[in-house]
Amino acid sequence: MQCLSFPPKNHPLQQKSFQPPLTYRRKSSIIECSSRSSFRLNNQIKIAVNNEGIISNRNQHKPSNGHLVPLALQDGYALQSENDHTAAATPSFLEVFKRKLNGIAHLTRPYAWINIAIVPTILMNVFLCAINQICDVEIDKINKPYLPLASGDLSIGTAIAICVGCTLMSLAMGVMSGSPALLWAQILWFLTGCAYSLPLPFLRWKSHTFMAPFTLVILMGLLLQIPFFIHSQTYVLGRPFIMTRSFIFTTAIMSIFAFVNGLLKDLPDVEGDKAFGMQTLCVLLGKEKVLPLCVNLMLIGYGGAIIAGSSSSSIISKLVTIIGHSILAFMVWLRSRKVDLDSFESQFSFYMYLWKASDYSTSVVNIESKIQTSYSFTI
Repeated sequence: MQCLSFPPKNHPLQQKSFQPPLTYRRKSSIIECSSRSSFRLNNQIKIAVNNEGIISNRNQHKPSNGHLVPLALQDGYALQSENDHTAAATPSFLEVFKRKLNGIAHLTRPYAWINIAIVPTILMNVFLCAINQICDVEIDKINKPYLPLASGDLSIGTAIAICVGCTLMSLAMGVMSGSPALLWAQILWFLTGCAYSLPLPFLRWKSHTFMAPFTLVILMGLLLQIPFFIHSQTYVLGRPFIMTRSFIFTTAIMSIFAFVNGLLKDLPDVEGDKAFGMQTLCVLLGKEKVLPLCVNLMLIGYGGAIIAGSSSSSIISKLVTIIGHSILAFMVWLRSRKVDLDSFESQFSFYMYLWKASDYSTSVVNIESKIQTSYSFTI
């Protein structure tokens, strides 16, 4: 039996108190060590380290593939082939496909498409969500590590390709539509999205206290209402543009909901926003003050909707608006009582619930508008 000695700095088993002498049973073998906690045998013989630190031949007759063999030094467990780990950890094609698909869903956020009925604007909204995550990768590693760019499920190059592709398709569809209102809606949506996210002078509005919620007011309350109403009236229906009661009502209530969502979206992100100097209202005032403020603003919006509905000339329209928005207001208030400000899941769940509530409110408004239109034709 011949003992091999190593310089202390190259000793493959030098970890804390785990430093027993090495014993090897073949005289012709030479062990090459590296600083990466791994080594190879020139004669292609697998070895193992037992709990007493003795290196022994695990396969005297079957040669190995000569690859580096990682050491589990701290635990003293037996060495395993790198190929064994790779074979066991290699995901299937279906798993990779599901992970990529889930990453694209988190990047594009399809839940925000519900209030958008026109494909070019859905594409531009995908651009807005993707460019926001591209510019916020480091912040998201703290606030939302599950997002695809922060977790590494999608690459930055893939996200940039999605941004460029969706933007070009959206603008091209706006041009081909022949509707100036629709084209200008896509251009303004693009410019507003860039101003919201890009870290350039006078831009990155999301880092300012009130510019972030006002950006959502511009997008969801104004650009999602005014240009599309003009497009549908003048280009689709061929009518002159007239400010109707339902249009004013929808624009007002959606602007309130967009402002609230702009404030509430920062509720679960306080930790990362503080670390990167984001002056959101949640950072300045604290979650405890921002949450009731948002809830009260939502209730004011529902109160305005109830008042507007009560002034309708149709009895059915009154009932739909008053009852529908009263139920929604009560559900929002009840759900807000269950929010745990120490739980990310609870805060994010409430934020998503408000998205649904705004969608329900829009549905009530659309039903009321159709009833009002039918009633007017009947009269």
